[in-house]
Amino acid sequence: MTKNIIGLMLLLSGLTLTETRAQGNNNFNIDVKVTQGIEDAGYLVQVFNRDQTARKFLGKIDVKDKRTSFATHLDEPLVGDLTAIFPNGEVCTACVRFPFVPGEECHVKVKNGTFELTGTKFYQQWSDADDLEENAHKYYKQWETDSIILNYFKKHANEEGCVMRYWQYEVLPRTTILKLIPDEMRNGRFKPFFERYDGAEDAAFLEANEFEAIDDADEIEVEEVEEPESDFAIETPDTADVPTLHFDIDSNAPKMSRRQMKKAVKKQMKAMEKQMTEYMMNMQKHIEEMQKNVESMGKNIERRSQEGAIEYR
Repeated sequence: MTKNIIGLMLLLSGLTLTETRAQGNNNFNIDVKVTQGIEDAGYLVQVFNRDQTARKFLGKIDVKDKRTSFATHLDEPLVGDLTAIFPNGEVCTACVRFPFVPGEECHVKVKNGTFELTGTKFYQQWSDADDLEENAHKYYKQWETDSIILNYFKKHANEEGCVMRYWQYEVLPRTTILKLIPDEMRNGRFKPFFERYDGAEDAAFLEANEFEAIDDADEIEVEEVEEPESDFAIETPDTADVPTLHFDIDSNAPKMSRRQMKKAVKKQMKAMEKQMTEYMMNMQKHIEEMQKNVESMGKNIERRSQEGAIEYR
């Protein structure tokens, strides 16, 4: 009888524990550990909507004895970020951005300029993929790195953490990711991320990074320049169109991570390089025109000098 009672109590306890876990499946937890030498006073926690076009402030957490934590309820995975607050109250201009996943716990280790993510299953997979990418870039040549990263993803395309790590930071083109992931991943809890992707980002990326061949100089047509009316009338090139590097900052746009900022700068630099090439070709054309003007002036002066000498005689 006693054994039956004990067995029944254990069964009830198991059912209660299972129910509690089921109720907590939508809880998301962050545990932050700050390493020595880092003086972050706290962190701002915010989450973005599905399209990452608007953000919602979730709270501010303070660091005490190099530790802090945060917990919230989520109905679906969403991208969020942590932004450091310095002891003087200033907010860091960079952040760490990653998916906030219901039912998971993320352990964030803050180091000098970096954030290391580990934790429950999803974040351990994320961490493994992150380590693989970092080591591939560190120890291998570029052509080897690309192959290593692609092969790793093919082997781990059924892991949510790996897929979202590649997706969030666009380690591979998103069209490639969609081709490689299985149907159960595509239709799983991260389905909204994949559904709202139309491929426009990859097309823009490929266009921005395409190297255009510069044609030979024989295609630069130089118009004949008539003799100037005045001996010293030299037309100078217009410098108003000199390209400058600038960024259009939308104050309502989501804050960019370091990786996204680096990619945005690279894209701007490519556009500027193209503009500079066009500008230099125009400058070459102006220089050639100026040289023709100078030659014409020299001949003009020489001719007039000869005419003056004849008249003097």
